[in-house]
Amino acid sequence: MFMRISIYVAGALMCAPLLAPVSASAQAEPLFQCPFPNGKLVTVTAGDAALIYEFGPPHAAPELRLVRDYEDVSVSPWNGVGGSIWEELALSNGDVTYRIWGAFDRMTEAHEKTGGIVVEQDGEELAQLDCTPNGVVYTPFGFFDAYEAAGFCWNLEADRWQEVCE
Repeated sequence: MFMRISIYVAGALMCAPLLAPVSASAQAEPLFQCPFPNGKLVTVTAGDAALIYEFGPPHAAPELRLVRDYEDVSVSPWNGVGGSIWEELALSNGDVTYRIWGAFDRMTEAHEKTGGIVVEQDGEELAQLDCTPNGVVYTPFGFFDAYEAAGFCWNLEADRWQEVCE
């Protein structure tokens, strides 16, 4: 009997980490992340059905966390013009829009990455935060790749993402 109980306890202990809840943002690599001179951090991660935006101090609960389905996020992919490869995400929270942008300088040897957030309310800019230099985590075409991985495709004629791809 002692042997049987020991096997059950050992099995339960081995499975416990698999059953523990973990937030989606803790599981995924950041799609975009950058620190700001004010000490805050923005992180965008891609889940199976949604994007997760978190803003606040590092290693603490976010001050703002938005989870938005892919179809509820506006994405502007790079148009193929200019010295930088860039993309932009726009997430809404009521009448406030958070525009997150990332860019990769393709014209220099250093290929500097830049990014930031523009906060707007009813189309009027409230704030602009530029990422701390050399702190940006962003992969060119990362926003585009996340949408394709979620089953969306870019419709060039309509200038938008769609779920039904031909």
